Amino acid sequence: MGISQTISELRRERGLTQEQLAARVYVTRQAVSRWETGESEPGIDMRKLLAGALDVPVVQLLDLPDEPVCQCCGTPFSVPNMPYGTDAEGNENTDYCRWCYENGEFTSGALDELIEHNVPYLCAAMGYTREEAVSFMGAVAPTLKRWSAAENRNTAGNAAKGLFYTCPECGNIAWSMGELACSCCGKPLEPLVAKKADGAHRAVVEVSDGSHVVRLDHPMAKDHHILFIACVVDDLVRIKRLYPEQEALASFFIQGPCEFYAYCSRDGLFRL
Repeated sequence: MGISQTISELRRERGLTQEQLAARVYVTRQAVSRWETGESEPGIDMRKLLAGALDVPVVQLLDLPDEPVCQCCGTPFSVPNMPYGTDAEGNENTDYCRWCYENGEFTSGALDELIEHNVPYLCAAMGYTREEAVSFMGAVAPTLKRWSAAENRNTAGNAAKGLFYTCPECGNIAWSMGELACSCCGKPLEPLVAKKADGAHRAVVEVSDGSHVVRLDHPMAKDHHILFIACVVDDLVRIKRLYPEQEALASFFIQGPCEFYAYCSRDGLFRL
């Protein structure tokens, strides 16, 4: 199914008019109409916005080949002269290509390293700009075996098991690898329990120039705002402090599988 038919069918399944979908992704109704007739196609970043608006995985809108691909870089094995990787004994490993996996070891250490290395080849093969290629790989790579959270998440003693604390008086933020006794402004702080993001606290996560950009549609009023957005990977926690009347947005350099959290001053902690 082509992208035009996919957009049209998903929009109709969700009971949206072209005008309503256009409003959700900040374009005109005519732009949506052109996508659905095949007169034009949305770019990579626009497909990510569409995926959020239509509530589907972004890979569903990326026209990926229905064939085996390298589970590290996403390159189809049908590409000419595309060799399989090799294990420590020199035997073929059909999950990975040799450019990514050789003699039982990966040739790149981190996701951002892989993206930087592969972007020129993707630009040449697909005609993407550098930004489009980075955005494409940033969307596809986390779905592949090497980078998926299920394959790479260390289940013991990692940052993903840590806890957040906030002070209701001054807004101080604390994080710890495990539960601890702490206080601020003379009051003991309890660890925050993350809830699943609801409609008012859902986020759009895009990839731009090697970074995850996390954005929430939030009022950001003085008495009701996002206090922080956090990015958690196995060995690192990064927290972006926010303030009323700012945009609810944070950018984090891609460093492998991660989870995002946001703390609302009125409604508490959410896993995005």
